[in-house]
Amino acid sequence: MANIFPPNTNKRFYGGAVLIALAAALVLGGLYYVNFQVPEYEPVQPVRFSHKLHAGDLNMSCTACHSAATRSPRAGIPDTKSCLGCHQHILPNSPLIAPLRQAADPQYPGYTGEPVRWVMVNRLSGHAYFNHMAHLNRGIGCTSCHGDVAGMERIRAPRDARMQWCLDCHRNPAPHLRPLEETDASHYSAADYLRTHSVQDTDGNRLRTPVQLGNFLKHQWNIQPKMDCSTCHH
Repeated sequence: MANIFPPNTNKRFYGGAVLIALAAALVLGGLYYVNFQVPEYEPVQPVRFSHKLHAGDLNMSCTACHSAATRSPRAGIPDTKSCLGCHQHILPNSPLIAPLRQAADPQYPGYTGEPVRWVMVNRLSGHAYFNHMAHLNRGIGCTSCHGDVAGMERIRAPRDARMQWCLDCHRNPAPHLRPLEETDASHYSAADYLRTHSVQDTDGNRLRTPVQLGNFLKHQWNIQPKMDCSTCHH
């Protein structure tokens, strides 16, 4: 009986199966990439520290506590003695700060000498790299990445922190740029800043709108964010 299938039928079958599998993987990967969001993460901390009170109501700057952000890749977490530098004068006997005093004050009942174990909230994947110093020293404010921290009772990770989010900012950084003295401000409005500060372009014309300010700062600092993979993936 004559063979009704050509000699390369098996190769065609397996080749077609591979192509279908690759196409399905690309479609599913695209759907995942477009729709994926980091789940909201708002862990309970060992000390009930309120960002809403400190950064919001008291208008404390971010670097008052995260002092390494402008000079180091990592923003850092204040040590216990830094917290008590304020709280030895402000509500020193409040039960809310008892864990701080137990960690650092030998005269306090229940003193342990053990540091407070803060829970990290914003954690990148091991293959991704973010440099705080590089961003803050070129006008990117803390809230551009961390959200409205001044309105958070308990800090939480932004839900949309994915690669596309970073790339959108790198493609168009001007709307996120601030004067350097405002990068760590918990409350910032470009429109309010322009009402209280006279900023002039290279021709001596006063800037009037946030768009003008962002474009001016981008030109002034020659900001040209890279978008190749090695920028964030070392």
